[in-house]
Amino acid sequence: MLIAPASFTRRAVAETKSVKIMMDWIIQGTHAPYFLAQQKGYFKDAGVVVDALDAGKGATNVAVSVAGGAYQFGWVDMPSMVRFNAMNPSSPLLAVYISFDDSPLAVVTRKDAGIRKPADLDGKKIAGGPGTAVHDTVSILLKAAKAENVKIEWINVQPQLFGPMLKRGEVAGTGGFTNSNIPAALELGMTMDDLSVLKYSEFGANMYGLALVTTKKFADENPETVKGVVAALNRGTKDTVADPDAGLAVLKARDPMMKLDIEKVRLGLALELTKTAAVMKNGLSVVDPAKLQFTIDAICEAYSLATKPAPGDVYTEKFLPPLAERMLSKT
Repeated sequence: MLIAPASFTRRAVAETKSVKIMMDWIIQGTHAPYFLAQQKGYFKDAGVVVDALDAGKGATNVAVSVAGGAYQFGWVDMPSMVRFNAMNPSSPLLAVYISFDDSPLAVVTRKDAGIRKPADLDGKKIAGGPGTAVHDTVSILLKAAKAENVKIEWINVQPQLFGPMLKRGEVAGTGGFTNSNIPAALELGMTMDDLSVLKYSEFGANMYGLALVTTKKFADENPETVKGVVAALNRGTKDTVADPDAGLAVLKARDPMMKLDIEKVRLGLALELTKTAAVMKNGLSVVDPAKLQFTIDAICEAYSLATKPAPGDVYTEKFLPPLAERMLSKT
């Protein structure tokens, strides 16, 4: 009796086609690309069923949820992912699509506080204690701006108090993401003319921001599913860039209580980080090796991490659609 070679007797393992995706935070204007992609059927077109597009509770929560298998994908800022991988080498995450080409990290200050550059932060009260992103990474900003001797008086309060304290003048500024802290101030009646924003990216501390991540194991076992999710998100991103109001309309239909004026500002800030000059020239999720290495090096130094992930273990372009499909219209 002839015995078939093992290669012929093995059954191909079917890929997982139903997935759950966790956002970085509560559902807001920033998440329009995902919900627009879902509403337009882009995931379905790619052969994927998205069972859930759920709110997250911050980068660490999302990273743990994806690494543990509760979600197949998550939206996590790259610096947090680098830190997670360095601290959890046995369950690393892998970025498969970078949404924010620039970091949203910034110190949002009252304009009347006279803070125009990182050196001006010396002696100022800034809301954001240990464990918040800017508090833990401000050394990157100060080093890049050659202001390493600056001493900030950090006010350790809950994030929901950042805006009220800023408005009352109890702090000179708040540390966080532009697309979070600026809308929080506007929602309390402040205006853009009341604010001055020190963006990390404008002072030489430019790192990558939010990215779609999964586990290396899931990516290895489900390459076509990963390609499908990435392709759908890419289409949703392009559509949102082309027509932000359409993305906001999908979110408003989902949540009638959403304040469109605030979310329009939030989405606008997010799109500034998405359609940078580099992206307009080179395409979405085209990574500069030097910038990726800086992101890794800066975070490992800021957190004194013993292990430094290799760039190839942090990001891969193997699941991206063709470059022509990732180019944005110049108009």
